[in-house]
Amino acid sequence: MKFKFFQYFFSTRLMIILMILFPFAMALGTFLESWYSTEAARIWIYNAWWFELLMAMLVVCFLANIAKHNLLAKGKRVVLVMHLSFILILLGAFITRYFGDEGVMPIRENTISNTYLSEKTYLTVLVDGEKEGEPLRKTLNKRLLLSEYTNNNLEIDKKFNKEKF
Repeated sequence: MKFKFFQYFFSTRLMIILMILFPFAMALGTFLESWYSTEAARIWIYNAWWFELLMAMLVVCFLANIAKHNLLAKGKRVVLVMHLSFILILLGAFITRYFGDEGVMPIRENTISNTYLSEKTYLTVLVDGEKEGEPLRKTLNKRLLLSEYTNNNLEIDKKFNKEKF
């Protein structure tokens, strides 16, 4: 029983709970998006640490079910494909979250465009000062998710020429 820990911890009950929580959270995110804003839904649901944990636990549960029920056997290939498809969908969500980019690319008829407007909001701060008598500029970029429904406090704790600003 090399998978005893996974079989115990990631049991069928946990899988059922996760399979109920996951669509509930996505539905809640959809309603929040229509009630408030897309940014609020991203902050509260889609970019929250607990939503990522929920997806990771689902992947581990699917993998544990493949091992627990020996879905690699010849007669269980259809169920194996179903489990692998869910894993592939969740892995796609992870890749999209960390490496994807979202934006708008307006293209008029008979034109070509190689630029787009990203949905990400950045704050760029230029700090001017001197270091050993030489004028110097430090540029700081910080990604922000701003919404009127969330806490928008911003702190930049940096040093310039050994002085905090």
